[in-house]
Amino acid sequence: MPFLNSLITIVVLLISGCINMTGKQSPAASSLKGIDISGIKSDFSGKEYTLHCDAVLKQANEQFTLLEMDTSVATLDSVMGKYDELSIGLQRIDQTSYLKSVHPDTGLRESAIKCSEKYSEFYSRVGMSRLFYDRLAAIDLSEVTDEEKFMVENSLQSFRRAGVNKDEPTREKIRLLRKEISVTGNKFSNNIQQDVRSVKTTLAGLKGLPDDFIKSHPADDQGVISITTNYPDYSPVMKYAEDEDLRFRLRKAFRSRAYPENESILKELLTKRYQLAQLLGFDNWAEYSMSNKMIGNPEQARDFLTTLGQALKEPVKRELEVELTQLQKIKPGAEVVQIWQVGYLDNLIRKQQYQLDAKEVREYFSYQNVRDGIFKLTGSLFDVEIRPWKTQTWHEDVESYEILEQGELLGRFYLDSHPREGKYKHAAHFTLRSGIKDLQIPLSALAQNFPQGLMEHGQVETFLHEFGHLLHNMFAGKQKWLGQSGMGVERDFVEAPSQMLEEWVWDYDTLKTFAKNQQGEVIPKTLVVKMNKARNFGKATSTASQLYLANLSLSFYDRDPDSFDLKTLTQQLSAEFSPYPFMEGSCFYCNFGHLRGYTSNYYTYQWSLAIATDMFSRFQKEGMHNSQVAREYREKVLAPGSSKSARLTVTDFLGREFSTEAYIASLK
Repeated sequence: MPFLNSLITIVVLLISGCINMTGKQSPAASSLKGIDISGIKSDFSGKEYTLHCDAVLKQANEQFTLLEMDTSVATLDSVMGKYDELSIGLQRIDQTSYLKSVHPDTGLRESAIKCSEKYSEFYSRVGMSRLFYDRLAAIDLSEVTDEEKFMVENSLQSFRRAGVNKDEPTREKIRLLRKEISVTGNKFSNNIQQDVRSVKTTLAGLKGLPDDFIKSHPADDQGVISITTNYPDYSPVMKYAEDEDLRFRLRKAFRSRAYPENESILKELLTKRYQLAQLLGFDNWAEYSMSNKMIGNPEQARDFLTTLGQALKEPVKRELEVELTQLQKIKPGAEVVQIWQVGYLDNLIRKQQYQLDAKEVREYFSYQNVRDGIFKLTGSLFDVEIRPWKTQTWHEDVESYEILEQGELLGRFYLDSHPREGKYKHAAHFTLRSGIKDLQIPLSALAQNFPQGLMEHGQVETFLHEFGHLLHNMFAGKQKWLGQSGMGVERDFVEAPSQMLEEWVWDYDTLKTFAKNQQGEVIPKTLVVKMNKARNFGKATSTASQLYLANLSLSFYDRDPDSFDLKTLTQQLSAEFSPYPFMEGSCFYCNFGHLRGYTSNYYTYQWSLAIATDMFSRFQKEGMHNSQVAREYREKVLAPGSSKSARLTVTDFLGREFSTEAYIASLK
């Protein structure tokens, strides 16, 4: 499903042009078995990148026209093979999402945004091509492998979902809407990325925060300290600051980013997607979007979320009572816990009731140790080696590495781990290139925003989560066809492997290999025991908050946007699903980036977590460092890429159909 993968997968930066348009190795490529092992060429100016983008797309359009006009016998090689060749050439630009997310040059970022819109327009042309669809449908599948049959049949389904069977006037409307959706979505995301707000405080206002945080935030000549909405500032303040007014102001600023600009832009995005779904024969966008997911349809998604909500009722009630009791010690007479109080209160509760001091925990997690620890874990679980890779990068903070198995180069990757002006504000994995057997190795990158010094344990968990996506791309890089390679699995499964891997940051045998303080002392086992005892406190309320977001994304997309007001519906859903009151004066849907990416499908995080919990049961029973189980997991779940359905890969690993029961039981 190459064209579909390119439309829906967050993918990235350009690679140097070492693959020519025949799909054969060009003379410029590396000599390693004729396989493309090139990295990123990141020194374009904005103007140069625009010319580069236009040239690549011009060539792709010419190639696709020849493919449409081909009258030879339709075979896998003559249709899918030629399309793979075209797609490989496009990988020089088809990953501009990363470029516009991390590159420090404003002109280049703007050029990449425009390129991504042109690129989306090209794939809209592909999806609307009845000529190519007919060529694909004419392939004789009687003598192909099961995996190849799966690839072709899913590609045909993707074409039908894209509207290839509609009449020409309708297809033209679909093309125009897809182009407008791409432009509008880029505006929505870019506004979030660029809007960094700040609040002012004094040294006294930082009481409770760790010493290294205070030292890194000196006051100006007037004694004023600026705290930004970037995560390295935001997270510690919400957790440690005794000054409630500071937490309130920072939370309000954080949840007001991209307001008011994104309010009208989001409404436009919802409207255009609703119109597109209607043209494609669906009642609404959620119905269209879920029709190729594991969950199936919005009704099943809502039923799943409702089941989780019912399981959480009593646990949420218990946690809220504990939080309110803690708050009343600080503010006698308080009647309700507010969202800007939660992080601080939960930290106090863990400290007082579980004897867990989060400041003590973070002393063992410096960025370099965490990074190296994740590499060690990967090496021990999967019997691979990670070593530095000397190559060009786009910023001095960017690190580059390669991963090998018994001397064979499996893939390469970049870590862009620290915040800077104009950069993507969250944490994400980007596929820069999918691997193809005997032709090219995978290339990946992470965009993250961690401190260069000490990290919170939750940030360690996030790092390992994103690295799990990276490993998925690395290990799924030996398929024959581009349409079977990488992470093009059902979108509501793709988070499961990474969510499962998070479990290892709670394992003492893992942590003792890298968690060390400045004196070189290994994290005490007693401290890890406390971390695990306190781990589940706050789980019910945080999961309920996730259900609120999932119901919101579903409710924004499962109906006509003209039938509701964004703020009114948000407040109604907050009252029904959120464990905490709505924060007046904020506009969080203006900066809820998943409304552009995951659209209606934020339920994915809970659905895939249920799958991850079930998959992890094998490691629980047979050992978290059991190399045989890890090998089976890699070979049966990660390595197949998108050559099988996610349901089948999980069944292969578990020896049975997956079940959501274990996860639901864990919530009660």
